[in-house]
Amino acid sequence: MSGEGLFRRLAVVTALFAYLQIALGGVVRVSGSGLGCPDWPLCNGRPYPPANVHSIIEYSHRAVGSVTGVLIIATVVMAWVVFRKRRPLVAWLASASLIGVVGEGILGGIVVAKELSPWLVVVHLGLAMMIIGFLVATAIAAMPASSGVPDRNFRRLAIVVTAATYVMMLTGSTVVASSADGSCHSWPLCGSGFALDFTGANAFTMLHRGTVLVVGLLLLHVLSKAFLRWRGVKGMGPIAVAAIAALVLQVAVGAGSAITGNAVFDGLHVAIATLVWSGVLATTLLTLPRADTNRELSRLEVDRTSA
Repeated sequence: MSGEGLFRRLAVVTALFAYLQIALGGVVRVSGSGLGCPDWPLCNGRPYPPANVHSIIEYSHRAVGSVTGVLIIATVVMAWVVFRKRRPLVAWLASASLIGVVGEGILGGIVVAKELSPWLVVVHLGLAMMIIGFLVATAIAAMPASSGVPDRNFRRLAIVVTAATYVMMLTGSTVVASSADGSCHSWPLCGSGFALDFTGANAFTMLHRGTVLVVGLLLLHVLSKAFLRWRGVKGMGPIAVAAIAALVLQVAVGAGSAITGNAVFDGLHVAIATLVWSGVLATTLLTLPRADTNRELSRLEVDRTSA
């Protein structure tokens, strides 16, 4: 197997482990295990967890994070070895993910020291999404050369919608941070399900659900168009369809979480939100041209224009 092929597999595995870490982070939160290991980096003063379910869950989250950290370091090193001359963007994206991990580790320690200050948890999630975003970008940027999508307006729209998706996720996290999820037990709105309520913490719920409505419709437009018109671009079709499925499932899980208040729905909400973010980001990145050199990029642009 060539160095490029090996790196592409490594990049995908690293992104998958990063996703697993975020999903486990959701399990930690909904199970109330955030202080299962009240000290850091040890767990109750030991390098292994005691026989306690909350400690085990929190320790598992940290263990997966450690493996993810090692994989990210390996990805960064190999990116510089394989792509530093041919496609240096790959190496810089991988390096950005490593910088994010360092920041996430420091922030995680602060979160524990501050006993899970809710607004620090919002920042923690936001940085985690940036890390997995850099890893997804690394995997996509390392793919074989492509001319991408020739429609520049569509590419711009996809970029805007991707940024809006990130904001949408943060508004969801503010609902939890403000404890608004404990006062609005109906869907799609509060009250009987059709009442606008901007009093107190419910304002965060209204902000999030309004954002979901607007951004969700834009996402469906961009993803469906990516599939219907540009699925000939390698990887575009399956990823766009998967992102649409994840978005629909996320709305259903969000409704279930609001109506029932069940912790299982809350845990799934974080995990599926990460899938939506990753799928939308990957779709957008696939619309962009990729090439090893400026000369090859120019050739791809000419070929795409003539086509």
